[in-house]
Amino acid sequence: MPPIALNRRRFLGCSAAASLALSQGTLAEADLTAAEATPVRLGLIGIGNRGTALLRALLDLPAARVVGVCDPEPKHRLRGQGIVEKVQGWRPEAVEDPRRLLERPDVDAVIAAVPCDLHESIGCETLRAGKHLYAEKPLALTLAGCDRLCIEASRRPALVVHVGFQRRSNPRFREGVERIQRRELGPLIEARATWTSSNGPLSGHGGWLGRRDRSGDFMVEQAVHIWDVLHWLHGDLPVKAAGWGRRGLFAQQDPGRDVTDHYAVELEWADGFRASLLQSWVAPAADGFTGSTLRVLGEAGGLDFGAGSLTFRDRQKPRQAIHPGPQNDTRLALLDFLTSVRAEKPLPPPITLAEARSATLTGLLVRKAVDERRTVTMDEIRSESSNA
Repeated sequence: MPPIALNRRRFLGCSAAASLALSQGTLAEADLTAAEATPVRLGLIGIGNRGTALLRALLDLPAARVVGVCDPEPKHRLRGQGIVEKVQGWRPEAVEDPRRLLERPDVDAVIAAVPCDLHESIGCETLRAGKHLYAEKPLALTLAGCDRLCIEASRRPALVVHVGFQRRSNPRFREGVERIQRRELGPLIEARATWTSSNGPLSGHGGWLGRRDRSGDFMVEQAVHIWDVLHWLHGDLPVKAAGWGRRGLFAQQDPGRDVTDHYAVELEWADGFRASLLQSWVAPAADGFTGSTLRVLGEAGGLDFGAGSLTFRDRQKPRQAIHPGPQNDTRLALLDFLTSVRAEKPLPPPITLAEARSATLTGLLVRKAVDERRTVTMDEIRSESSNA
């Protein structure tokens, strides 16, 4: 196996479909008895914040059996071993080098939760090793990186490859998008989203999340969730974006931080649909300033994904709820992955690699618009990528 270009400093940030088996927004878990008899043997690469959340969710699924954990940080490896031992009753192997995990014949699939600049290399090496892959979003930080991963996956059609856009497995989002696509809101007008937190500066272990070369900045690392839902419900990519932002708001705490701490962007589609996002890490700790929202407006009504409510302009039509209550969509996404791995052949994934690539493409569009404080077209981004 070719060596993985990985060292302790670069890896230090390990924090961070069953589509056919779904009824209307509800995962079919009736197969769990069989899953207990034939669990998927898993290795985890990256046991930081996000990796630990994925690990805990996996251990709640009878279809999963964790046989190895990998992280360059000793305390992360020990934590992962302890979590697994408490649930499974035995201690999995812990390794520092991902190659040792990928070489194990008893590893069927890999869950990768590493910093964004490692998504491409770890993903490609996992596929070359013949392992199924669940990779955290974004697919990669560049379109060229996305394309290389797509090519590796296309060479191995028997392998399951899922990307962690867990909203695609969330019953509320699934039903909401389906009803929008059925034009229950009529022709679309706009979408408005916010993602504001008082927990800044969010930096990641070793500071990777605060470094643009490692994370891609928040437009590419986190807001890809928003871009993907917009693509999903609209069916196409935006043609241009305009935005503004502020950096350096946490310079005293982290002088080397170069990501955008507060920004707003407006995107426009060819048919006139528009969408806006405000993302910020400098909000005061009050409900009126913090939280995540996504609302979509059409000529016939509006859908609030956060509240799970569909409201019509016709006041004679009652407001409707869509899958009320909280959803552990990380668990649902992992169950989709495990179900597909255990199927006779890979099932259609919740999100295709082409769709995951589109989310990165839109993130690059937004980042350039915010950086340059001007309207940037999608054609510019595609041209830059093709010439890179």
